[in-house]
Amino acid sequence: MALCAYSSPRRPALIAYDYQDGSVLWTSPMEDLQGFPGRIPGGIVMASMKVAGKPPKNYVFAVNPAEFVAYDAEGKRLWKRANNQVVIEAPQGIGLPVSLSFNDSKELVCATTGGWVVKLSPIDGHTIDAYYMSTSVDVEGQLHRGAFFTWKSPIVIGDVMYVLAEFAPDVYGSLPHLISPVHIIRIELVQRGAAGRSQKIKPLSQPTRVGDRCSDRVLIGLNRGRGSPPACVAPDGRVLIFAPAHALRDGRLFPTVAGVEDEGGMLTRRWLSVLEVPRGDSVHSAPALHGRSGSLFVTTSRNIFLFRDVRSLEGSVPSPQPIASEKMVSFATSPRVARVAVGSPFAVTFDGDRDDIVAYTNFRAVSNAGQSYSFLGAFSVPASGPVRPRPLWNRPLAITLAGSPAPGPGTVGQVALFRYDGEAGRSTGLIVNTVFTGTYIMK
Repeated sequence: MALCAYSSPRRPALIAYDYQDGSVLWTSPMEDLQGFPGRIPGGIVMASMKVAGKPPKNYVFAVNPAEFVAYDAEGKRLWKRANNQVVIEAPQGIGLPVSLSFNDSKELVCATTGGWVVKLSPIDGHTIDAYYMSTSVDVEGQLHRGAFFTWKSPIVIGDVMYVLAEFAPDVYGSLPHLISPVHIIRIELVQRGAAGRSQKIKPLSQPTRVGDRCSDRVLIGLNRGRGSPPACVAPDGRVLIFAPAHALRDGRLFPTVAGVEDEGGMLTRRWLSVLEVPRGDSVHSAPALHGRSGSLFVTTSRNIFLFRDVRSLEGSVPSPQPIASEKMVSFATSPRVARVAVGSPFAVTFDGDRDDIVAYTNFRAVSNAGQSYSFLGAFSVPASGPVRPRPLWNRPLAITLAGSPAPGPGTVGQVALFRYDGEAGRSTGLIVNTVFTGTYIMK
């Protein structure tokens, strides 16, 4: 099934669809995942679990600022935990849990906008452990006490969580946000071999003076992170993470992309690239990594930057030649279109017949009259060699009763790819949730 989240308090928060015909399988109760000003879903994960020796079954876990909820595959609620009851030390709540995941210890894990890392039992929702990411950071030769927090989806590999983390000082205003540090941090979710603490989250290392090196964090930039980072595991076991932030140059903020390596528990920044963009442009959605070719797509609202062979880059990496969004869609040549922007993260796959990477995303076309129209579009680039983008197709994400494109924001979320049993055997399709016009399934 496809599970979609909706933020309007006037409709169910979750709706499960059948891939084959788009029919609704079930909806969550109206009272679940409520919250002011809307439901604001923070994450969904579906998992197959064996419980008490019984055959595996599918389950759904969802979260928003108000609560955590679990359902079975038919939509029956199994348990519900209020956000402000998850951690005793945080009676006002832990903030918005950003994304949900499982570690190898089969625990439901998340990091939050309030600075917490939380582990819950997927069976009944009880809190296994919770950790507040308090620490000190060195900014311009001075230690500041505070806490890390995140607005981006963490990466969980094995029993380790990697977080694109910003920093909030304990003393409000003591650290200007313009130069606030952005890190990748490494959180060990279990402590194997620690008597009585095997299920406890390992605390971050605590620097005591300026210049202390902390192996569980690495500085990647300033101001704020932009877009959830992707990652891959190299054949030798090294984890590579690719994260956006900012750099301050000549009194102006430029978007950056960093390649971070985890080798044996030691985080190191392998490379950094400062993107050459017009004033006011910045990374606004998650980069997309195609692991097979080592290609990394980084998008701003105006351009697409493609990094090749990201596993071998080192040091200061020049900004790639930007590819204008207009080159990815055929409708950009229309005299009625003033400009084209990328509006959501990429979903990527591979065309083995042509040795091409195929990417899908939401394109926003702004007309000469200033109206914004959204299209789901696909384009391809060769997996190696010169970057020659090729538009493939596009479809409007809002239409009038007469079937013409209508103004609308389309989607800010990532397109999902799926396989299904078609008339000619196994086929593929796309599903995309939009802001105002519902859910589209394309085959």
